[in-house]
Amino acid sequence: MKKLISMFVAIACLLSCTFAMSACSDNNANKSYKIGVLREDDSSGEAAAWEEYLESVGKSMNITFDFTTTSSSESEVSAINTYASKGYDGILLFSDDDVIASVNAAAGKKMYVVLPTGHPTDEQYNQLKDIPYYLGSVAPVDDTEYQAGYDMAKFFVETKGQKNFTIFGGATCYAVSMHVQRLAGILAYLCEDSGTSYDGVKTREELVGKVAGAGVDPLKFTSSVYSIKGYMDGFAFDDAFSTKLTNSLTAGGTCILTVGAGDAVTGIAFGISQGAKIENIMVGGVDAITSAYADSFDIGYTYDCGKFASAMGPGLVLMMSALEGKKIVDNDGNAPKVGMSYWVATSKEELNDMLKSDNKTDGFCYNKEVLDHFIGNTYEEFLKLCSADYSDAVEIFNEYNK
Repeated sequence: MKKLISMFVAIACLLSCTFAMSACSDNNANKSYKIGVLREDDSSGEAAAWEEYLESVGKSMNITFDFTTTSSSESEVSAINTYASKGYDGILLFSDDDVIASVNAAAGKKMYVVLPTGHPTDEQYNQLKDIPYYLGSVAPVDDTEYQAGYDMAKFFVETKGQKNFTIFGGATCYAVSMHVQRLAGILAYLCEDSGTSYDGVKTREELVGKVAGAGVDPLKFTSSVYSIKGYMDGFAFDDAFSTKLTNSLTAGGTCILTVGAGDAVTGIAFGISQGAKIENIMVGGVDAITSAYADSFDIGYTYDCGKFASAMGPGLVLMMSALEGKKIVDNDGNAPKVGMSYWVATSKEELNDMLKSDNKTDGFCYNKEVLDHFIGNTYEEFLKLCSADYSDAVEIFNEYNK
């Protein structure tokens, strides 16, 4: 009888444990999260693509995303406090009016923060890396920005046979690093020719020093091979901008290299070319791989380099790894500051092929199956995701969607 009772007790304990483990597993599987997204841009094609991506993967992973558009450090902190009052778990910080203030505000409310579209400066990083709720940043670094400009210039010279250029420097006049680096990359490629220099210099470091906060003076560009017919920067796109662009195009600078806003510049250039009967306008830009740029290829846009919808995936991996108790840190044990590769399309067909692999209707490249592999995985695996170009991204998708 005692043996029989012991056996019933053992079975009951086993069933109880099995039920408890099953319930625990179900609870983890059904656990939901709420993440706030703070951004300054809510109208561009890039912003729309990122929102669609996050909302799509959020539905498949039981994550609620809420988007707030901010315009100042104060509005960022206010939004963070509002999210905290509603029980949100983390913040994806796209805006960066005062990253230190925003991270501290979130950390004070025990909410995790990821920067998925940009990096803090080295000085800011030193203030952030020891904050346990700061999880890191994922975005193209200066080397990537420089290479983007360099590769764009190389494409138009070596593939398209171009020698006469108009250059748009974007926010270079404000010394914004990513635009400065892209512009330096453009000039550095041209200056590889032995007879070419800008204001007497040729190397990346020297060129950065010349153009940061100043832009390009075409009269200081010396070359027996290439010419810069005109240069514009800033984002006013006013009559003065159109006049400079018209003069440059008329002078023969029909290949326009832009460090940003390539769609806007293409539209303006197309209108000018139609009125002035200027043929063979072509534009290259470091912008975004989104459907918003497809139509620009019909009016002269020829080269599109940029982030893509699934570029939000790595930042989400950092966030979800921490929320699931498996925080990813770099080899020094700190919050990662990791570079990201751009995708590049050199035709409308190539752009559309990329979009077919990364959209709401057909599915995103970095979908739930891909994210599940990288969440809580090693730092080395995380680096593979961040460094993937388009062909690598397709391979990653195929690997985890068999």
